[in-house]
Amino acid sequence: MLRAFPRVLMMDCMYKTNRYKFPLLQIVGVTCTELTFNVAFAFIECEKEENYTWVLEKLKGMMDADALPVVIVTDRELALMNAIKSVFPHATNLLCRFHISKNVLAKCRKMFDDKTWEEFSCSWGLVVLSASLTRLCALKRDFQMFPAALDYVEKN
Repeated sequence: MLRAFPRVLMMDCMYKTNRYKFPLLQIVGVTCTELTFNVAFAFIECEKEENYTWVLEKLKGMMDADALPVVIVTDRELALMNAIKSVFPHATNLLCRFHISKNVLAKCRKMFDDKTWEEFSCSWGLVVLSASLTRLCALKRDFQMFPAALDYVEKN
């Protein structure tokens, strides 16, 4: 499957999945019909750039030189992002919208009362699903009285 669909890969670590407490890096590919398939799993000692680089070099060895990933989706794990830059320098690293939303909602929750939080949460969901900046502009307009939340959304 990887040879047929090498263009888009997603990578994420899971924790405490084994008795040794090693992080498990899962690498998933995406087909042209948006179905996913497992590419590789790797237990790593810790989440350091050199560990990720080792895994990505092994992955690169499994791939044809003319069919390397174009897009790699990750969470905001900086060590993984740096390893991707060094092993797949021509690939675009995108952040996973699930992880972005999870972080925004977790960090911004304490800035709102219950009613306003529901409104912000719904508006943020529309921003995430929007293909244009229109919803983001509406979020900024509707919640201008919460500058800390808007600042977090824009900077992070």
